[in-house]
Amino acid sequence: MIEVEKKIPLRDSDLKTIERLGTFLGSQILTDTYFDTSDFRYTTSDIWLRERECKFELKIGVKGLNGNIDRYEEVTSEATILKKLGLEKEKDLSKALTNANIFPYATFQTVRRKYQIEEFTIDLDLAYFDDFIYRIAEVELIVSSEDNVAQAEEALTDFIRRLGLDPNRPVRAKLMEYLSQKNPTHYQALLTAGIITPQDASPERREHLELSAPL
Repeated sequence: MIEVEKKIPLRDSDLKTIERLGTFLGSQILTDTYFDTSDFRYTTSDIWLRERECKFELKIGVKGLNGNIDRYEEVTSEATILKKLGLEKEKDLSKALTNANIFPYATFQTVRRKYQIEEFTIDLDLAYFDDFIYRIAEVELIVSSEDNVAQAEEALTDFIRRLGLDPNRPVRAKLMEYLSQKNPTHYQALLTAGIITPQDASPERREHLELSAPL
């Protein structure tokens, strides 16, 4: 499965629009911990390993596709994660990470409220970074193959515009905002690797993750 996602900054007026039009699916508090080597081997290759509520998830950027919307292959099987990380000789993921010197570099909590409008899922997130709170919305479609990505991107952009929002309004992903504030060395490494661009590095511009981060 491929996650096609667009991040938008969340203003009070946007929040009211989504709450008015959307079906509320529930809320949760998420604790995310992200992992990499000390030389940022995976994130500088657009590979994002996250542990969320004691479950590991891996997101791998889909390359070779045009567009400005995040596209990621999402992996949740621990055996497949080990293979994707080049650690397939190991059996236990937690032990494999320690043995390969892959350690946490970021941990934060997010209060998430989830809504559904048509076929689109919208996450309204408040991320707590110790000394500040970051607010963002993520609009998402899941597609089964790369052949459907371009159509999904068009549908996402059209949907955001129909909501009265600007799909090109600049915003950073949660993790990128965290790194820009808390770990500028890692952030600069992503900039140098081309995972983010000089435009993205500006506080006025958006950045990918989830994990597109991705994460």
